[in-house]
Amino acid sequence: MYSAIMKHTTLYELAKAYQDASIDSVFSENDLICILSEEQIPYYVSVVDSAFAAYRGEKGLTGYLALSLQEESASEMEIMDLQEAQECLLSIMRTERDNLEESDLKAIEESGVSFTEGSYPQFRIKEQYKVPWYISEQEEKDLILILQGLLFAKEYFASYKKTRKTNTFSFWLDSLKLEETEKKEYIPTLEKKGDSFEVSARVLQDEAYGFYYPHAFFTNEERQLQYKRMRAKSGKILALAIGMMAEPMLPGEGDRPLYPFYSLAYDPQSHQVLDVFLVEDYEREHGKIVSRLLELFEKEGKPQAIHCYGKRTLPLLSELGKQIGIMVVMGNQQQEMDTLIQDMFRELYEIPHDHDHHHHHHEE
Repeated sequence: MYSAIMKHTTLYELAKAYQDASIDSVFSENDLICILSEEQIPYYVSVVDSAFAAYRGEKGLTGYLALSLQEESASEMEIMDLQEAQECLLSIMRTERDNLEESDLKAIEESGVSFTEGSYPQFRIKEQYKVPWYISEQEEKDLILILQGLLFAKEYFASYKKTRKTNTFSFWLDSLKLEETEKKEYIPTLEKKGDSFEVSARVLQDEAYGFYYPHAFFTNEERQLQYKRMRAKSGKILALAIGMMAEPMLPGEGDRPLYPFYSLAYDPQSHQVLDVFLVEDYEREHGKIVSRLLELFEKEGKPQAIHCYGKRTLPLLSELGKQIGIMVVMGNQQQEMDTLIQDMFRELYEIPHDHDHHHHHHEE
């Protein structure tokens, strides 16, 4: 019954078969399907009209869940941060010719598969805090398997009365006679076996996942003691904001634009910005933010308290604060800080200056 899906083996043949099978009329974006790559990396696939996203691994799932569970009250920047935190293979299954780049057109032509106007496919990889980029050979292999999996899933779930978006997987779930289906969320998981796929139910571990934001702490006892013994200036407060820049920039090396992260240190008592700088990769370079902060203590005096802004700041500093006797709390002057951050954005984006190697991508 399913062997037909394996006769399409190239990316564009499969894209055409996907269009012909109208996969997006059977699955909705809430019908999450897990497809395991040959390397056993889970891709959590969400199908929308004319496109699908295959969220990769734990990071991908976390990003998908965070975006779908976000609060109504989230600010524009918070929503943007969540969108940029996504890690997935993006497949636009029907797009206009004008939206394609040279490389897309060339790949489609070379494939020998013909698409009708307005139905050109386009494939990209979206990694955290980077702009969508061209897929590698490995990602192409994964996409081929994902497309085969989705074509298989359409046929397979039709026999469990799922033939349109509004049907659920419930008949399939009932057939498995699982325990506690009320309390747990199961998702169909497909693993390629020979010319077909094996289907099982996996528990969606949504509460086990979450974004991991780096934590800093002293490992060197002497340095820790040095800052612990440093006398705090009574009543002195330092505000620190960490967040994603609103525009991508070209990194020092490589040609894929990414979203850098800013660190802004502010003295709320004298209303002075003490330090602003950017890191390209927050996960790798958060240590630089801590080093600059410690330098500020040397220059400006050690504060009694640090007020944190942005969701990454408190996790970064709370352990460190305990080690050296500084109170680290969430800040409450959100309005004032937002204004400062807006000013910083304006200054960075409108006034050309030649510090470091950050070129703004609009000037390229």
